[in-house]
Amino acid sequence: MRKCLVMLAVLFFAVSLSYADNLSLGEVLQKVPPLKQGIMYEVADCKIEYLSTLEVASWKNITLEAGYTQENTIIGVISYPILKLKDLGVNLPILDLVELNIGYGVGVDELFTRECELKHGPTLTLINVKF
Repeated sequence: MRKCLVMLAVLFFAVSLSYADNLSLGEVLQKVPPLKQGIMYEVADCKIEYLSTLEVASWKNITLEAGYTQENTIIGVISYPILKLKDLGVNLPILDLVELNIGYGVGVDELFTRECELKHGPTLTLINVKF
């Protein structure tokens, strides 16, 4: 018990010495990557799956995304933007989120079981939500 009290005292002392800048919620939310919603045509099963990804990296309009599908598939997507309604001058609150990206996704289904299955196919991102 005495060791726990000493550890708590040291922890509280260390926390009291630390310094934190004033944080703004707007600044924090600007650093969060955009959430992209779309569909994927899964080639092996010939079906369309809902896709949700986060932007991981971007280079000259080519974007690397990571996320999941409705079938609990962990997926990585490489995409390229085709159309952004915001760039066309659309200022409506919902329509400026519409962004058309095409890409190709590769993922793994049931990762933690013995029946691990590789899934792949073309993707189409429709909505890009930036917080």
